[in-house]
Amino acid sequence: MREVRKYRYLFAAVLTIVIFVMGILFSNFMDGARYSSLKTEIQDNNVQLESRQLQLNYLQSDNVESCKALEAGLKDIVSGYNKRLGNIQSYSDRSFFNGEEFETMKHSYILSGLRYWMFAEELRQKCDYRDNTVLFFTSQIGDASDCEECGKMGEQLSLLKRKYGDSLLVFNIPTDMEDGMVDMLEGQYNVTEVPTIIVNGNQSKRIEGFKSRREVERYLTVEPE
Repeated sequence: MREVRKYRYLFAAVLTIVIFVMGILFSNFMDGARYSSLKTEIQDNNVQLESRQLQLNYLQSDNVESCKALEAGLKDIVSGYNKRLGNIQSYSDRSFFNGEEFETMKHSYILSGLRYWMFAEELRQKCDYRDNTVLFFTSQIGDASDCEECGKMGEQLSLLKRKYGDSLLVFNIPTDMEDGMVDMLEGQYNVTEVPTIIVNGNQSKRIEGFKSRREVERYLTVEPE
């Protein structure tokens, strides 16, 4: 009887280990699938942006129809941008083994956003692009525990985004990210504290510290959709 009981305990222990290992393997598989999907999305968007950039470089400044097409193309590319950040952060928080890969993905996401922003500013110069862009300098993406005002400012921008829709493009820039382009933008816009936002690439429209959405709205140039 004792012998049977011993084998039962052994079987239960082995079964528990097998289930645990299978759970880990399944979690790792799901992490890989999510990472691959997000990576493909970002790559596809960057290819689309590269095509739009070539069109913009080729464009004659008085070609109104082409300008409209490029503006519509930019909106299509950026439409899922902010939502994708939430997915990246969520997957990163839930990942057991691939946290480092998702951090790299987050870096790629930020740089993609800056490409979109630069394209929008070129459109502003060449096509009289009128939609609003906001560079949002924050402490870090996904965890604003060391900067309470950053989290509050992000909430206000989210509310504005909901109101203005595609006529307001918000690009997050975490100042703690080690990247030459981030450093360059911080220097160009004299960012010395977070949160800081820059509206429409205009140094005179720099807003430092927490401000309500109504205060930010005064700097916007386009009415809600």
